[in-house]
Amino acid sequence: MLTGLVTDVGRKLAERWAAVLVLPGLVFTALAATGLTLGQRHWADLELLRHRLRELTAGGSGSGSTRTAVLLLGVLAASFAAALLADALAVPYERALQGSWPRPLHPLARRLTERRQRAWDDRNEACGAAPPTATPAGLEAERNAVALVRPECPTWTGDRLRAPAIRIRLHYRLELADAWPRLWLLLPDSTRLPLAESRQRLDEAMRLGGWAVLYVLLGAVWWPAAVAGAGAGLVAWRRGRERAEEYAELVESAVDVHLPDLFERFDDETHPVRPGLGHTVTERFRKGAGARHR
Repeated sequence: MLTGLVTDVGRKLAERWAAVLVLPGLVFTALAATGLTLGQRHWADLELLRHRLRELTAGGSGSGSTRTAVLLLGVLAASFAAALLADALAVPYERALQGSWPRPLHPLARRLTERRQRAWDDRNEACGAAPPTATPAGLEAERNAVALVRPECPTWTGDRLRAPAIRIRLHYRLELADAWPRLWLLLPDSTRLPLAESRQRLDEAMRLGGWAVLYVLLGAVWWPAAVAGAGAGLVAWRRGRERAEEYAELVESAVDVHLPDLFERFDDETHPVRPGLGHTVTERFRKGAGARHR
């Protein structure tokens, strides 16, 4: 049984490795080779591309197969390197999408954040000014379209991912950063699996952003790559928003559903969950280090 389990896990890892790293890497390597061969002046010269390919694989009867094997190994190595680079670029891409921008862009980030705050405040005031008998569902939807909580980031995605922690703090007086590792240990597999898959989809959207950056950089020597990179970037941005919405909603839902289990485990007097009792449990999790959040 153990051997079968190891084999199954190995097969799944191999399939994921091929889908996530090898195939996109091969496509990029092929296009990079095409771009470096043709350049900007002959960007669509297929005859030149075929000629260069014949020159690369040409050789005597004894050396042709060896040269082809070396070429294939080089392509695989380049594909793997490109995939690792795209994976590394996914981290700064995610930070950019969340509004964590470098220092030279701080003034722009501040102006965008202030603009989003004004839009949110205006809609929030409109919700408060609505008559009690009226249903401000439309007004609330307009406000929530800006952000679920008052914006603190220049981007929608950044505020959406920070919203669960803010909303949980306001409702339960519980710090999500302190409670989440403990709560994760109590979550059943039926909850962990959707969370893990959602986070994986978010990571894949960010990795697509990393590929978009690589294609845009390749556009410096072959402009069609920049067009492909711009298209991939647009798709990655759209997917990133959708995946961030999905993941944040699942995180908050997991807390709402399973927080009683956490409270019951650490304090018998906190069941059922009541607003304000989260503060006691949070302080217990912090173990005297609460000043870092103040």
